[in-house]
Amino acid sequence: MTEVSWWQARALAGEAMGDSSGEEVPLANALGRTLASDAVALTDLPGFPTAAMDGWVVCGSGPWTIVGTIDTGASSVSHLDAGKAMRIGTGGAVPAGATAVVPFEAATVTDSRVIADASDRTHIRVQGEECVVGDVLAHRGDVINPALMGSLSAAGVDDVAVVQRPWISVLILGDEVIRAGVPTTGQVRDALGVQLPGWIHMLGGDVVSVRTCTDDPQELADALRSASGEVDMTVATGGTARGHRDFLRSTLEALRATIIVDGVAVRPGHPMMLATLDGTPVVGLPGNPLSALVATATLIQPSFDAWFGRAQRDLPKVAMAEGVAPSSRPLTRLMVGRRELGGFRQVERVSSAMLRGIAHADGWAVVPPQGVHAHDAVPWIPVPWMRRTDDR
Repeated sequence: MTEVSWWQARALAGEAMGDSSGEEVPLANALGRTLASDAVALTDLPGFPTAAMDGWVVCGSGPWTIVGTIDTGASSVSHLDAGKAMRIGTGGAVPAGATAVVPFEAATVTDSRVIADASDRTHIRVQGEECVVGDVLAHRGDVINPALMGSLSAAGVDDVAVVQRPWISVLILGDEVIRAGVPTTGQVRDALGVQLPGWIHMLGGDVVSVRTCTDDPQELADALRSASGEVDMTVATGGTARGHRDFLRSTLEALRATIIVDGVAVRPGHPMMLATLDGTPVVGLPGNPLSALVATATLIQPSFDAWFGRAQRDLPKVAMAEGVAPSSRPLTRLMVGRRELGGFRQVERVSSAMLRGIAHADGWAVVPPQGVHAHDAVPWIPVPWMRRTDDR
């Protein structure tokens, strides 16, 4: 397949993964999970008329004679007669006939009588004012945050259906890659095997294995075959370019994989790949670390969004602090930077082999081939630790 645009690559990635499945988990264990189906209220909220403040629940116009106390958590008395008042706490059940709750601080008590002004229905929460049985409180594809957990719990939910997280296998390719120690001449310390599981986890997946492969086509073929069918996606780093030691493409072809993306018109990250092997997506990330992370945002993130049932949405926008000249080639550029008061500004040390810049960045500004002027708004991709509560 020929090189595709960056936007085309994201669209193709969204179609690559298979169907996800759901599982029931206790609500208390669901933080950060993605709903597999709509979550609905199992009770009205509130389930009965309640007092919105500590005070006196009264009926009619005052003054009112005090006739008792309604304890919070106890069943309400059946009816409150005109001219009567009862002490009530916040959340207490308001009896039929009550017309208002008068806060303690707004009332004067003299000889067992409450004296105050009270408008009709003041400080009474009516049954179902927040939700009624069957109301959809969250939709399929929503990420469960702490506030949503509280909302669902209040509505009577104990368990929720969530999407199972995809299982991912990571292959680190290259004779020169070492996993530990200080590299010597000719060696490169593995900077991807240690960080990709974190990126993938924050995007919603679980890395079940990280394996280092030498530049041996047979070893790579065996690793790809072993992962196929055992995981939901295989991610390989390195070997995607067209050098004499880049074997991912030829190995996939020998295994009769279907190559979907073979190069993307983007900088950095151009030599990224997407294929399917026996129905399992294989994502090929460039060996240069920053390029690999651009490929992660280009291919893995949209794949996961589709897996979790989230339709492709327009990316958020950010204003550029400075203009960017047109590209000499029709390339989309993903600029690493931070949002500041004056707009998005590129950070330092952002060549394709560097990680120092992205480690202190908010995300990537997506700059079109024709460039942009200062203050123009462009799409941007937040790093996953900035987007967790937004759309994962």
